[in-house]
Amino acid sequence: MTSNIIKVAAFDTDGRSGWGPSQGETFTRLLISNSALSPDEKERLVEETTSILGNCVNPAGEADCNTGLVIGYVQSGKTLSFTSLAALARDNAYRLIILLAGTTNNLVEQSYDRIKKDLDIDGTREWKLLSTQQSGFQGAELDRVNMELSKWRRGSPRSRSLLIITMKQHQHLENLANLLSRIDFSDTPTLIIDDEGDQAGINTKAKQSEESTTYARIMALRILFPHHSYILYTATPQAPLLISRIDTLSPDFGKVLTPGAQYVGGKDFFVDGADRYVELIPSSEVPDRFDPPTQPPATLLAALRDFIVGVAIGLLEEEDRKGRNRSMMIHPAVPKDEHLMFARWVRQTKEQWSSILHDTKHPGHDTLIALFNGATQELLKTYATSFSFDDIRPLLFEALDSTAIVELNTREKNRIPSVDWRGEYSWILVGGIGLDRGFTVEGLTVSYMPRSTGVGNADNIQQRARFFGYKRSYLGLCRIYLTAENIDAFTDYVTHEESVRSSIRRHLEQGKSLKDWRRTYFLDQALKPTRSSVVILEMYQSKGKGGWITPDHPYEDSEIVAENREIVETILNDFLFAEYAEAGWNDKQVIPAFSDTITLANLLPYLSRVRYKWPDDNLQHSSILLMLARLVSEEPDISCSFYAFSGPWSGVPAMRSLNDDQPAKIKNLFQGSNAKTNYPGARALISQEAVTFQLHRYDLQTSDKKRTLKDVPVLAVHIPAPLIQRVWVER
Repeated sequence: MTSNIIKVAAFDTDGRSGWGPSQGETFTRLLISNSALSPDEKERLVEETTSILGNCVNPAGEADCNTGLVIGYVQSGKTLSFTSLAALARDNAYRLIILLAGTTNNLVEQSYDRIKKDLDIDGTREWKLLSTQQSGFQGAELDRVNMELSKWRRGSPRSRSLLIITMKQHQHLENLANLLSRIDFSDTPTLIIDDEGDQAGINTKAKQSEESTTYARIMALRILFPHHSYILYTATPQAPLLISRIDTLSPDFGKVLTPGAQYVGGKDFFVDGADRYVELIPSSEVPDRFDPPTQPPATLLAALRDFIVGVAIGLLEEEDRKGRNRSMMIHPAVPKDEHLMFARWVRQTKEQWSSILHDTKHPGHDTLIALFNGATQELLKTYATSFSFDDIRPLLFEALDSTAIVELNTREKNRIPSVDWRGEYSWILVGGIGLDRGFTVEGLTVSYMPRSTGVGNADNIQQRARFFGYKRSYLGLCRIYLTAENIDAFTDYVTHEESVRSSIRRHLEQGKSLKDWRRTYFLDQALKPTRSSVVILEMYQSKGKGGWITPDHPYEDSEIVAENREIVETILNDFLFAEYAEAGWNDKQVIPAFSDTITLANLLPYLSRVRYKWPDDNLQHSSILLMLARLVSEEPDISCSFYAFSGPWSGVPAMRSLNDDQPAKIKNLFQGSNAKTNYPGARALISQEAVTFQLHRYDLQTSDKKRTLKDVPVLAVHIPAPLIQRVWVER
């Protein structure tokens, strides 16, 4: 690999930070040592890492602080991004990097091992690595920190960058802050990286104008560094984006990471491959904690067979000799009793199946072989290989017998055990929080998740998706067993996730600050963006129901009314309309102009220019536009029905009055029905399959009849129930 493929000059940032990082030896060494990335992926990693650091404080500039948000996908390479950021920070004279590495010991240990490997800390003397996990983390570390800073201050060519890894837990953070408070960092450019930045550190007492404990500890740590950047990394950015903009953790800038070509995410599983990779766990097989079953569910046994067949295929392909892994994740509810129950079932099944496979004369041997054959045939529909069941069958016993089974919870010594991935090829992991956000399950092929969506926080649900990751080469071996509730939640989250990311990406590409981004996105009716305790920004939630949607105060502000009038006139001129009437109608009815050939894609640019003075009307209109844009993205040629009432083609006086409300609303917006002429009323003129628009234009008279507002356009929208979507829009 030649360096010209991955080397870039000083990066031209968006201009806000006023400096451009330069790639040096540390970052270049990391890139060259990573054989898993293609040249294009390395080039993208350079661009994204340099962009992130370029928005951080200039290490050679005046004392300053800011906050950034880096958004990746679940299991998509965020760790490589922040280890790359640390390497580039060292190349650009950042003297101290602090990593807040998760809330559990297994996550901290995972990050510690990964960062040592990526930065080749044992092979170079560029770094001084410290961890609050180490016993006796106090006095000796203080001397070492001072010693390294002294080297920087005197310009020693042997200066090392300090790298401190700490658990994101209030006691660890307090100990670290107390230790570092004895040191002067006024001349020390510092980078603080918060892995899983949406978790734990966000202030959960903001609504009470108080500070939660971990948040307070992070604030106490940040105040020690007059010249630093704080970077939150997450795949679920809802919480950092919905906190108060004046909160110090509210991001000033952001970056949306691009996953590599081998990445497999929500769209692959829940949109393109739902019928191939996703299996249903019936509600009858979800354990009742008050009446636990005595036998393992049939779907658990099916999932185990899928996994063992995949392990056998891996052995045939000698994946074990290449240092790779195959693993299965069983993720029941949080209580440890359920973990114990599932782990016991798996161990008993392993023992029973091993005995049957080993003894060809066992009465259950042929039946078990037939079941494994059935699992194999289903897997071979999605996984391309030259091996047949005749090849796989002899290795089933070895695949089963050599599989390690581990509970990942705090049952022993209040610590979640680490997984020695090099020790075994095949693993079955059972757990709750231990298998949640941030934990990398190596070579994961089969997931079994018989749990509810809980309180319905979208970010928490998505973080359970350990089955995402760089697994394109063995995607065909993957199976995800979920309840119907979870299948729906993950499927709907895919749309929500892409809505957030695309909106942020477009905003940032325009060179705008993340604080200026308007928080607007789709979200399924059963979900909430994040835990309500951290949300300070007031959000508008569309009702998610079908029926007519109309603005309450479309007459406010004569200038806006005039602009809206021009927009609707343009619609009437640019599209073809014909008079619409049915048998029996006469001149007592408002005869509208009508079209059902206008596509939403063509109409949306006009509708996006409509605006209102009242915030609630604008928010409602924004949510409608988002829903319609979603429909167009799924069906580009989808059309609508458009009725134009009260125009010059109608002989009926276009007059309405305002009621006595403060502020007033339009009385009787829709003309009523008339049984004598078979007129059903304007409200009934809708399509049951398509979006219907009605344009009404009225002279509006105030309730005291002292004032008349001329030619006020009112746009009413009807979205049939099958098309309705729910969105959240910032007020």
